[in-house]
Amino acid sequence: MPRLLPDPAYFASLPKVISSGAVILRDEDGRFVVEKPNYRDHWLLPGGGVDPGEDPRRCARREVLEELGLDLEVGRLLAIDWMPSSAARSAPMGVHFVFDAGVIPRAQLEATVVPQVEELDDWALIDEADAEILSPWGGARARRALAVLRGEAELDLAAHAQR
Repeated sequence: MPRLLPDPAYFASLPKVISSGAVILRDEDGRFVVEKPNYRDHWLLPGGGVDPGEDPRRCARREVLEELGLDLEVGRLLAIDWMPSSAARSAPMGVHFVFDAGVIPRAQLEATVVPQVEELDDWALIDEADAEILSPWGGARARRALAVLRGEAELDLAAHAQR
């Protein structure tokens, strides 16, 4: 009979996976919120990395509160992206989730969003046609999530080539 590793040794032998939760938050005209972090060249959907013991939906809600000052209900799952590990960049595998954060009128967003100055340079509402400011991968992810919201696509896993 093979000898089993004790749980700590077994779990330490497994590959590392980075996870994140983000949201699509729209205004009444279908534009969606993006934010410009001061640590990236491109814009991002509101969200961030999952903390230990946290699920991706709770992460998305926490990050939106921290980054934009909005305490929102985070709804259904819209998109999942899988990124394989990359030896060239020493990057672990990643799984990234996008959730629906609903609709808030533009005037209300403009009156209530308070960007976190430690991490964000700006925030904006953009049309789907401008999703390229999110990076090619981020733009594709946002467009897939919006297509699910419109009923044009089903939630599915998007697997990306090695980074």
